[in-house]
This record gives sequence, structure tokens and C-alpha cells, in this order.
Amino acid sequence: SVAATTSVNVRGTLNVNRQQGKFIGSFATYGYLKDPNDHHKLIIDEETAPIVRLIFEKYLEGVSIIGIAKLLNGMGIPNPSTYKKIKGFNYRHPIGSSNDGLWPDTSVRSILKNEMYIGNMVQGRNTTVSYKIKQCRAIPKEDWIIVEGTHEAIVDRETFDKAQSLFNQFIRKAPQKREVDLFSGFVRCADCLRAMNNKTN
Repeated sequence: SVAATTSVNVRGTLNVNRQQGKFIGSFATYGYLKDPNDHHKLIIDEETAPIVRLIFEKYLEGVSIIGIAKLLNGMGIPNPSTYKKIKGFNYRHPIGSSNDGLWPDTSVRSILKNEMYIGNMVQGRNTTVSYKIKQCRAIPKEDWIIVEGTHEAIVDRETFDKAQSLFNQFIRKAPQKREVDLFSGFVRCADCLRAMNNKTN
């Protein structure tokens, strides 16, 4: 059909733009704004970029993802979707009207794992199942379209890489401690190679 052919052509054009590092989303990633002179480019949002940096900072200090969400909520900082609405964007949250403005741990985790914050354009993570319906499905990470150095970074590569390494560590802390020990997840027994725990008598 004509509609199906048009849909395929549009997708092809969008993918060409993605491969060129052009931003084609309806809304900029949290922490960024669309450049008013070129909507295919992103510029730093000075209101929300500090929140992104705070999230990375706290995570590297050993605060859990849930702990960071509680911190942001305690500070009265609106979550990304609520922030878009406050700014007048016609944004609809995927879970609809149940969005209460609070930060869920999933939003914090998403920010910590997003390469957009080191200046890489990451697109093509989801695709529409059919032009007739609005249902989307996730694309495998190896098929994402990533173009490096397309916009100004909010966090440096070293900070980002440290955060990613923490996702792969089994980090534990005593219930009475607020912070994770500096060597948690890194120190292992020389004989059995198991991770060692910090214990206070």
C-alpha cells in the first residue's frame, strides 16, 4: 500500500539522519535542549545538567540507585517527564496519568547508563512494530546507531566508565553505613579469589 511504502521511506530517511549524528527525537534527552538554530543538534540545559552530574557524583560516592532517587525526591526535583510538562512541552508519559512527578529508580539507572551524557548520539533503541499501531519494541544494543562526539558532554568519559564498572561489581555495605567502602567489590582473597567484606567488631 501507499501508506506502507511511505512508512518504509520515512524510516530510511530517519536512519540516514541518525547515522549522520543528527538528533531526530521529538524531545531532547534530559539534561539537554534542542538547539533553537538547528533542531537536529543538542545543547546543554543548564537547569537539568547539574542534576545529571549530581546523579553520577552520588553513584560514584557509593549511594545506591534507590538512595539517589530518594535524595532527588527529598530535594523536590521533578522527574524528567514532569520537567518537560513544566516547560510546556506536549509530552505524554508512557505510563499515562499515573506519573506522580517523583523519581523512580528506573529513571536514575537509565541516566547512569546513557552514553548521550558523554557526547555520543545514541539513537535507534526502539522501533515501531507497525505503521498502523503505536506499539514499540526494543532493538538489541548491538544494533543501536551511535555516533561519537556530536554534542557537548555533561560528564567526562572517566566518570561514565567508572559508573559502568560499578554496575558490574557486587557492592555491599553495612546497614548502619550510608556510604560504600572505597574497596567494596574490588578486594579479593589471594587464595580463594572470593570478594572480601569489611567487618567492624
